[in-house]
Amino acid sequence: MPELERRKPSPEELLRRVEAEASHACRGRLKVFLGYAAGVGKSFRMLDEGRRRKQRGQDVAVAAIQPSEDESVAGLLHNLEIIPQLSGGALDIAAVQRRRPGVCLIDGLAYRNPPGSAHDHRWQDVEELLVSGISVITTINLQYIAEKQERVEQIRGKHVADSVPESFLHQADDIEVVDSPALNPQLSELREIALVLAAEVVDAQLPNT
Repeated sequence: MPELERRKPSPEELLRRVEAEASHACRGRLKVFLGYAAGVGKSFRMLDEGRRRKQRGQDVAVAAIQPSEDESVAGLLHNLEIIPQLSGGALDIAAVQRRRPGVCLIDGLAYRNPPGSAHDHRWQDVEELLVSGISVITTINLQYIAEKQERVEQIRGKHVADSVPESFLHQADDIEVVDSPALNPQLSELREIALVLAAEVVDAQLPNT
């Protein structure tokens, strides 16, 4: 029996596909460094990625960085352009859009903005920059991913108020788990959750067959 021919898409469906592809082409690219515990080195990895991209000739700027006493982080920051944050730690979205770097480094994706900011959450700031065509490299800990919080809290025994929807991470073009030795069963379990999430994000980017 001959194989049935696939249904040809209608002109309307073809138009929607073209519009979606054009929108994706104009959108900035998103890379996420995902940590499964505090202190694994997400900020350093993000800044080091920025350093290497700058060496390759890319236009890189830092728009948000978490406070750190790590001298290696300070050393990387010294050689990168910094767009000052607003009072209260919010991103200066307008300044970033005026400067329009090729790649913008934004630490602490789960940060909650102070009252009166353009958006309630930093991940929403990042979304606005991506839509405007600015690529972003950012960081987040597993405990701040909304759909993973209940399980992570059961393992860690600690609650955090801020969160980022997992659906936002599934938009990432690239995600890397910042790995470090899992020295106890708790960390091993958290590491496994992070690795599975990263694999799901990668699978979501594969074309449907």
